[in-house]
Order: sequence, then C-alpha cells, then structure tokens
Amino acid sequence: MFSIGIRTDFVNLPEVAGIGYDYAELPLDALAALTEAEFAEFADYAEDAGLNIAACSRMLPASLPITGPGVSASELHGYLKHALGRARRLGAKVIVLDAEASRVVPSDGDYPFAWRQLGNFLRLCQGHAKENGVTIAIEPIRKAECPLMNLVSEAALICGLLQLDNIAVAAHTGHMAMASEPVSALRRAAPLLRHVHVENALTRALPREGDGEDYRRLADTLNGIGYQGGVTLTGNITESFPQDAKAALECFRSLHGRG
Repeated sequence: MFSIGIRTDFVNLPEVAGIGYDYAELPLDALAALTEAEFAEFADYAEDAGLNIAACSRMLPASLPITGPGVSASELHGYLKHALGRARRLGAKVIVLDAEASRVVPSDGDYPFAWRQLGNFLRLCQGHAKENGVTIAIEPIRKAECPLMNLVSEAALICGLLQLDNIAVAAHTGHMAMASEPVSALRRAAPLLRHVHVENALTRALPREGDGEDYRRLADTLNGIGYQGGVTLTGNITESFPQDAKAALECFRSLHGRG
C-alpha cells in the first residue's frame, strides 16, 4: 500500500500538517539555505508537531549545475554533504532529483557528454546518499522545461546501467502526460520505482475529483505492481492551497480505499 503525501512550502506547512497526509515533502534547496539557527528552530518545530518529513524535492539550487562547462565536483560534494545531512536530521528517506535548471543542455550542446555528466553526478550522489540513509530518485521532466531525461523509461535505463544501490526512479504524472508516456511505463519501471508525483497535467494544479485526469487508473497500476513508496500530490501554490490540499487528499483516499 502506498503512502500519500503533499509537496508544500514552509509557509503552508502548518496548515496542511493537520489535514491528514501521511507525510510532507519539502524543498531541499530551501532547507539547505537556512542558517544553522533557522534550521535548528525548524527541526525542533517539526519534531514537536510530529511532522513526518519523509521526502524532499527541489534537490539542487539553480546556481549549481550538473551538466555543462560550469560543473564543480567540489561544490557538489560540499552541497550534498550539507543538504543531505539536513534531510537525514529531519527523517527524510527519499530525495527527488528534479532540478531542471541544473541539467540544462543547449540545443546545440553535446548531449552524449551531458549524459555522461549526469551519470558522474549520480555516482557522486551514491556515496552521500548511502552515508545519510536516503535514496536519490531521478525524476524525468517535460522537454519544454528540461532537455535531458524526459521519460520514466530513460530514468529506469540509466539506473539499470549504473546499478547504484541508493539511486532509483521517480515519476511525475504531469511530465509523463506531456511526453505522451503511458501509465504502463510505471509497470515496466516497477523494480526501480521509489517515488511518484501527481498533478493535473494541464492546469499544474493539485489533483481533485472530476478534474479530467484518470487517477483511478494510476492508483490501480500502482496497487497492481505492489508499489509501497510515496505518492506525493503536488500543484501550484495559491491562496487556496490548504483547501485544495484537503480536496486532493480526499480524492486519493477514496481511490485508495481509505476514505
């Protein structure tokens, strides 16, 4: 049985914390940017409130590339040591490698070299992930936002080739829809699938009943492969985010038989 989480920012966290999600997913780059005093205060708050911060996304700041001529192994080492250490202190187990701005490749760029750089970065991640007891889950992103790795099948391929214990696959249903990648791709990636993001592909809003998406098919597919990871509901953060988060949870609990 998969768990149901919500991707949120710090501002909305107190409001969504009481809605009933299994966990919250926070931005790692923002956690890493906090001062030591700010982070200690937040960690104390999360512990006192009984928050389950099981996952993080926004793994890298835009200023830290993993492709192209500006890659710095020493800077990446330093950031990963710092950021993943903070994720571990909060109890996070999965870190989603989205970071579209960090894996930019120009239209006339050297794509084979960029793929090698991505592989090198994942090897770098492996040591830090193992040390901190987390899994790095690679998330394909729609081509309009990121030219490198757009399909779940590509993420599964590089994971299968590298065979790194703490590197796995994440899927994002909105990006899958924009790439015309079928839900059945999750079944093929099942042995490596560790995390799933769900949003309305066209509106980029949190899922809700009757919004035109076939969430039943997604839930049936995940249950059919025995998926036991996290399903994070995500969408644009607006003034109605807490209310939208409640409606999204109600939608998925009904699909999951937990309403």
